Amino acid sequence: MEKEKSICFSLKRVNHIVERGIHTSLAAAGFDEITNMHGWILGFLYHAQQPVYQKDIESNFGIARSTVTNILQLMEKKGYLTRTTDEHDARLKRLELTELGKKVHLDTIAVIDSAHDAMEAGITDEERRICFEVLEKICKNVEKITGGE
Repeated sequence: MEKEKSICFSLKRVNHIVERGIHTSLAAAGFDEITNMHGWILGFLYHAQQPVYQKDIESNFGIARSTVTNILQLMEKKGYLTRTTDEHDARLKRLELTELGKKVHLDTIAVIDSAHDAMEAGITDEERRICFEVLEKICKNVEKITGGE
């Protein structure tokens, strides 16, 4: 099958274009120093219903300990989060968003939502429904190939 006619190739291309569009929107709004990983961690901490520790970030995002340490140190330096010693286990550092971290999270989400709205302009409800149906079929086909991994 020709690459130009492959849905999977088109999905990869669209994914790249969408990511670039979101990064451009974030940079235009002054968030050019926020990496994808910073954004995911900010969101994870913002929505956490229980205390979060470094090991939670490592396991949820599949990142090595040393990488997470570096990311968290930078985020702490920028004022997005604090790391405080756990009252029950001094070896553990509890992660909490600062007010700046909460604001940055909410502001970046607003920019991303606006970018999504702009990217989906002119798409009807029916076109959205069909798109999601096709994407779901592709996911199920991939699960058949990979055994649901």
